[in-house]
Amino acid sequence: MGERQLRSRRRSARLLTGTALASVAGAAQARVETVLSAPLSVLPLAVQAGAPETVSQATARTPTSPLASAAGEVDEVLFEADEVRRDVDDGPIIAEGDVRAFFGERTLTADRLLYFPDTDVVVAEGGVAIVDANAETVFADRVELTGDLRDGLAGNFSALLEENARLAADNAVQEQGARTRLTKAVYTSCNVCDRDGDPKVPTWRIKALRVTRDRERRVVRFRHAFIEIKGVPIFYAPYIQGPDPSVERQSGFLTPLVGASRRLGFNVELPYYFAFSNHTDATLSPRYTGDAGTLWNLELRRRNRNGYHVFSGGIVDFDNTVPDENGDIPVDVPGVRWNVFAQGHQNLTPKLQIGYDVERVSDDGFLRNYAILRRGDLRKELDTSNSLRLRTNAYLQYADGGTRLRVDGYLFQGLRPRDDASLTPYVLPQIDFRHQFQQRILGGRADIRANFASLQRTGGADTRRLSASADWEREHITRGGHRFAAFGQLRADGYFYQDLDEGNELSRGRALTPTAAADSTDLVGRFTPTFGAEWAYPLTRRFAGAQVFVEPRVQFVASPTGRNPDTILNEDSQSIEFDYAGIFDFNKATGFDRVEDGQRVNAGVLASAVFDNGLFVDGSIAQQYRFQDTEAFDPATGLGDTRSDYVGALDIRYKNRIGVENRFRFDDEDWSLERAESNAYLNFWRVRLNGYYVRLGAEQAVNDEAREELTTRGRLRLTRNWSTGFSWRQDLEAGETLLQDYVLAYRDECSTLSLIIRRDFTEDEEAGLGTDIAVLVQFTLRSLVD
Repeated sequence: MGERQLRSRRRSARLLTGTALASVAGAAQARVETVLSAPLSVLPLAVQAGAPETVSQATARTPTSPLASAAGEVDEVLFEADEVRRDVDDGPIIAEGDVRAFFGERTLTADRLLYFPDTDVVVAEGGVAIVDANAETVFADRVELTGDLRDGLAGNFSALLEENARLAADNAVQEQGARTRLTKAVYTSCNVCDRDGDPKVPTWRIKALRVTRDRERRVVRFRHAFIEIKGVPIFYAPYIQGPDPSVERQSGFLTPLVGASRRLGFNVELPYYFAFSNHTDATLSPRYTGDAGTLWNLELRRRNRNGYHVFSGGIVDFDNTVPDENGDIPVDVPGVRWNVFAQGHQNLTPKLQIGYDVERVSDDGFLRNYAILRRGDLRKELDTSNSLRLRTNAYLQYADGGTRLRVDGYLFQGLRPRDDASLTPYVLPQIDFRHQFQQRILGGRADIRANFASLQRTGGADTRRLSASADWEREHITRGGHRFAAFGQLRADGYFYQDLDEGNELSRGRALTPTAAADSTDLVGRFTPTFGAEWAYPLTRRFAGAQVFVEPRVQFVASPTGRNPDTILNEDSQSIEFDYAGIFDFNKATGFDRVEDGQRVNAGVLASAVFDNGLFVDGSIAQQYRFQDTEAFDPATGLGDTRSDYVGALDIRYKNRIGVENRFRFDDEDWSLERAESNAYLNFWRVRLNGYYVRLGAEQAVNDEAREELTTRGRLRLTRNWSTGFSWRQDLEAGETLLQDYVLAYRDECSTLSLIIRRDFTEDEEAGLGTDIAVLVQFTLRSLVD
């Protein structure tokens, strides 16, 4: 047929790759024409030699190559184009005009495609783009590929990888679908075009003579590489290896932290991440300090189907002297200083679990001196400048339906200079049992509870307590919306004390009873029945352009009086936060040593309004009325008298742009402010401001000192990428500044830069801690060191 050509407006065909296609190379041109001119656009191109002149779509079968079958792939390419032809019998199959080829999950688009059956080679030209199963895209002017579109050569190569990473090179060679070798290459994860689509210099990039992307080992290797920042070379390395952009976790160095401070001198932290397996990893973070030794930090994490464990610890060999004009002066800290934080749990069976939470340090000032926090997976609210006690806990828990049994052990470590370890208790064990009955009793829910605790001291009073209770509650809502509830509790407590003459940490070691010298042991019992009822009436309606909600609530509770004699030591009910959220708890004591007794009425009202213009107002106020006083609470808490203080909240915000949240307690007689917590914020234009105010009386504060503090934070976005901010913590009671932070930060799609100046005005002479000023710098390159 010679030069005869077949043209069509839009055609599709399937190319058989590998050995099967090679056997069809001598098929008659008429057969090719018949297949390509079929009215339907998807037909097998390959036919056996000597087959009929036409191939029916219904009966056609495309054999697969042994290699592709072993790999689990379909050994054929489906392609479509504006024009498909074959100029000569033994020539290539040519597709032109918006060519698209598909092989499994790989897709190729180009202006022109040539397929050579004899060599099983595909050549694509003009605006070539190849997309794989991971949505990674390769671009080139011209590529030569194997028939499965997996291996080949590319000129003027570029690739858009995962995590916005980009590779470009003069040419590239892909081998076995696993390694890509590039020459004169550039790598970055930054955008290379601005918002208008014009080219721009990326924030950072690596230029290298040779680059190898190894998908099997999931790394990218650079040889003879320069790291550029904004187009300026700043660092040369003969060899650099980084994680492949598709990798979630891989061993390697993380972003270093460089700084200097009065307490530590020049310091640098260089973390190294270990990815041991899919469920175990670790981070080693050695921190060199010029004046306080080298701190070795390690965080180890392990997760599996039945549990999770994380360990964090640090150790430093510290020269426990400070320089003085008369010579070195010893400081009351150990030579080797350390800390351990750990947390985890393990499910032994679907119903049985063990767990732990560990907090221990070598000395009081170690956390503050080295600015150590519970970081990463251990993060929680731990303020080292105000932490007074660390707690270590281990537990065994069984849960089955409505039954729960938990056995705990606790160790405490005080961080105040006046703390005496011999008077600090350890709890071993504390056993808590609860069972909720599945069937209703008298139409309500019922459960029983038992709790045993043993508090031991090496040089103070010991306590053993057993408490048991039975609770019942029933709720009913009428058709008119009134909510009625009734509840009751029968509770009994028994205490056995030893060594009362040695005191405890609350009594600073003084005897706990007048006759303690003669009676160092004591046995005390208590029985407290409690009954109550509650009414609430939630109302809502549309009014004056707002949806308004109002709920009045009244609760009556009755218990015998005199349930808190002096002979029962208060060790677990010291801290009580009296606010609107807890006023309707019929027993407001936080532990077992105190129980709210007597007859009382808790009453309050909650109201809110949501306006159409975006304004939201929410408020509440409540008070307790008692028929007699109680000794269950310290008067400073606002509870215990016949009339409690007023407690409530007031929140106002407008479209999340500006708002204030308040929690307050006012004196019931002169309306003086006894306790306040306020959080105000402003989000407007490029400004973010936040202020937190807290006011506590001496008896309410955990350190037995009145506390009035104001903490403010602010951030101003200077440009699209640059911002500045500050944080300021002020002790209003003493009129002193506690902490200041100033931040200058840069952030874009591929990098972050932070410059922090921190001033710490707190001092601890016994631990050798003076005021401190620190400067910290951190620069992160996303996808390379992250």
